[in-house]
Amino acid sequence: MNTILEEFLELKEILNSFNGLNKDYNWLLTDLDWSYPENYLDYFEDYRIIDDPHNNFRITGENLTELANNKDFHFIWGVFSAFDKNEKIDLDDIKEEPYADGNPNFWVKNPIIQHPKARVELVLWDTSLILLLSKDDDLSRNSRNTFEGWKDLNYHKQS
Repeated sequence: MNTILEEFLELKEILNSFNGLNKDYNWLLTDLDWSYPENYLDYFEDYRIIDDPHNNFRITGENLTELANNKDFHFIWGVFSAFDKNEKIDLDDIKEEPYADGNPNFWVKNPIIQHPKARVELVLWDTSLILLLSKDDDLSRNSRNTFEGWKDLNYHKQS
């Protein structure tokens, strides 16, 4: 289910809406624009800090939840791609780096998750809206039941 919320929420609120299902995944964070103290890098399993926006981070669902509970940072842009726990995420071998800013593929009928092995894609869009593309219907339903303003992305502002 693909959904859009035309308001912005803290990552903590979004993850809480998943009712713990976010912990069933390992996450790849890409195309980030965020403020963060460097001491939070310990939360990540692996990371590559190259140049904005080409910084990639790998984190467990448990650590992502813990990180989201901190108040010292916020996300402006970002793509959070969720992978099954048994799927290997090699930051040195990312052929298709998910991105948000300037990506026209969200605004078509039936947009798809950018990374072919990801199960969920959460996109934080310039502190103005949130996109959720998901093959995990339970996770999507939980979000839609939590936030009244969710709409079907498949039919929203098509090109």
